[in-house]
Amino acid sequence: MSNKKLEFEVEEEQEDLWYRAFIFSDVRPHDFIEAAKTRAPKEIGCAFAASFLVSPLVSIIDKCIVQDISGSAKFLIAIRNATHEMVAKPRVFFGGLSFRLTFAVYFGTYAVANLSEMFLDVQKIRNDEARKQRKVAASAVANISLLAWRDSVFAKVFGCPEAAKRKTPLRTFGLFAARDTATMYATFYAAPSVAKYLEHERGWERNTAELTMALAIPVSAQILTAPLHIHAMDYFNFPEATTADRFATIRKEFATVSFARGLRILPAFGIGSFSNNKFRELFIRGQDERKFYRKRLTTLYNAARRKVTSSRGS
Repeated sequence: MSNKKLEFEVEEEQEDLWYRAFIFSDVRPHDFIEAAKTRAPKEIGCAFAASFLVSPLVSIIDKCIVQDISGSAKFLIAIRNATHEMVAKPRVFFGGLSFRLTFAVYFGTYAVANLSEMFLDVQKIRNDEARKQRKVAASAVANISLLAWRDSVFAKVFGCPEAAKRKTPLRTFGLFAARDTATMYATFYAAPSVAKYLEHERGWERNTAELTMALAIPVSAQILTAPLHIHAMDYFNFPEATTADRFATIRKEFATVSFARGLRILPAFGIGSFSNNKFRELFIRGQDERKFYRKRLTTLYNAARRKVTSSRGS
């Protein structure tokens, strides 16, 4: 009887540059075999850890923007004071409202994203585009609603004292939602589309096009969304201001707010998403891969043994 070798074809994937994972936070679909009831707590734990990393810087920037627009503190002075508090009084900073609310926003966003990923695996949805659309939609709803809620609280607590007892107007909520919808669209749809155009029509190298647009498009979008943010805060703080006063406030705060909101893109969409996915690789993806390949090898071994047994019997 001739010996037959079992050959395993291994498809080698081209290793992406390190900054691709940092900027794009790619997570390829895997054949997870861990039960959802044991995987779900891990997904939530990864969201918790990633949120803790991203929240300090974002909470400082966003709080200082609110203080600057309301006139309670200049932006650079507010940044200096908040940074000093984080370093010199960490218990006060991490127990403060600014950090806790920002943490809640990103914990909710990443938890929804991770659980959506798990749900897509449970439903065995393998198409990349379908996965992206459903995951982005779920994450966007969570992020936009949570940020609108948090910023309304920020406006009351860190804005002008006279506005602390007011109800947040619908116009302010609507402007917050429009602001974050534009940012999400720029990040997940406009940037990849422009990068693809530059690659195929202008001959740009793929990594260069995607990296440049992943940073440039969302940051540039803040030029468009900064007036929305300024007007939302200004309308809440000074509801009786005239139209001329509104435009004067936008002109005055535009440079500071657009720069600061552009600055927060890196931690919000870089550090947070990157660390969330790296935690998932460490605690879920790696363990599941070992289980998957162990099960796969066991299946192949049993199939080969049955084949040899049947050959001997014949």
